[in-house]
Amino acid sequence: MSRTFSTCLLILLAAASCTGPVQNGKETIPLVEHIAASADSPDHVLLSSFAKIPSSGSIFVAGSPQVCTLIGNSFRDCDDFDNVRARSFSDGLKDFSGETIALAADEAFAPYGDFVASNGGAAMREVTVRTALAALKEKCSISIYDIEGNKSKAPAKIIVLADPWMLYCGKFDVDTLFSLTSCNVPVVSPLELLAKSAFAGEKKYFNVGLMCDSLYIGTGVYKSVFEEKVAEYSIMGTSYFEAATPSSEGQILAGFLDKYAESGNTAPLDVLLVDDWSVDRQALMDELSLIRDFHKEESMRYGKMISPDFTIFCSSDLTMHECYLTMRKLSLFTHRIALPELKFYTIKPLPGREAQEFLLIPSENV
Repeated sequence: MSRTFSTCLLILLAAASCTGPVQNGKETIPLVEHIAASADSPDHVLLSSFAKIPSSGSIFVAGSPQVCTLIGNSFRDCDDFDNVRARSFSDGLKDFSGETIALAADEAFAPYGDFVASNGGAAMREVTVRTALAALKEKCSISIYDIEGNKSKAPAKIIVLADPWMLYCGKFDVDTLFSLTSCNVPVVSPLELLAKSAFAGEKKYFNVGLMCDSLYIGTGVYKSVFEEKVAEYSIMGTSYFEAATPSSEGQILAGFLDKYAESGNTAPLDVLLVDDWSVDRQALMDELSLIRDFHKEESMRYGKMISPDFTIFCSSDLTMHECYLTMRKLSLFTHRIALPELKFYTIKPLPGREAQEFLLIPSENV
């Protein structure tokens, strides 16, 4: 048995061990059951206060430090919509003008694959739930010595769980808890949006490629989510291939297709799902245009490796669009005349407490 396979198996066995009480036919963790059953507890009271979502709140993004920064930049720079009628074209105005984007970089538990391997899936699910709770609170800690939390912050009006592990180990629990406590704050998973793009629409994609950061290769998290979603949407006869984002600038799509062929695959891909926020979708589309041009060398080399209807979905674009349209539908925009503001927070372990408890601290104070 190879070392890579052994590591992958260990992580997935740990994730599979995250069982708890049954809620609505599915298992959730004890923390969720406890909060939901304790109507007078501070966490239950907090959650139930979000039956009406405050438009003055923040867009709260949680994940690894690198991903948080990339997502924050995407929110800051996004201009995909006409801000008057929400039509899909740039109008020269930032789509999230006037909004505060709170970026919670996790330095306590990330990288989550290592955390799951060491602590189990139940622990990761609890981390995800506690992260959602921290997003809703109006207080954070001034420093690592401020255990009670004495600094004000804006509560979240939409939450982005940026890491794939947060979907596989935790988003179900967050959704369950929010439903049981009448908390209406939307919770977005970029990877879940990718899966829905491939399987939930009228057109289904059967031969799927996935491009991601090399950090996740060998952990099995994407494969596991893929299998769950295929079962959820009752898709039969699918195949799946994943590879790390190639490092060659200008040859990202070509590099991925090279890896696909080197792995012995011959069937043309129907769709490429990109869960790497450092990748420029337009650059991928430019490469795709060359492959589809019969006059180009790229077409001779790669044309047979993609189906006639081959398409590309990027979690970055899908997340921006989902957040924008959701906030517009729920009237959650602040309508302040200002550029988007990024606020950086750091998640640090809570000294002397349970392993899954943590402090949320403004990054300048860490």
